Amino acid sequence: MQIKHLFIFTWLVLLLILAACSGQAVTPAATPTIDPDIYNQVPNTTIFASGQCNAILDAPAPAYTSSTLGGQSSGELAAGTYAVGVAADYGSSLWYGLNEAGETNYINSTSVASTEGDCATSAE
Repeated sequence: MQIKHLFIFTWLVLLLILAACSGQAVTPAATPTIDPDIYNQVPNTTIFASGQCNAILDAPAPAYTSSTLGGQSSGELAAGTYAVGVAADYGSSLWYGLNEAGETNYINSTSVASTEGDCATSAE
């Protein structure tokens, strides 16, 4: 009879250990902050021909993917001159999509020290 009780006790302890281990959930990645002035909005866009518009950064600037605009930046671009491929005007903010800047190629226009060329957008 004691062996049966020991066997049941051992199984209960194992079940409790397994339950404790399986109850520990993996912490999900932080949800990016959503800017209501951008999220689910359709911007006025202007597409620029190659060499038409350049954005000049005097300092490193936060960079974004198209799905993280207005939230937490996805990277950083070094100071320099970048060719602008598209401008997305949300009314509350203007974003530049930069050519050949990698995956995180959107910057807020407030990060741009100056532009050169014809950078007029359709919203102007």
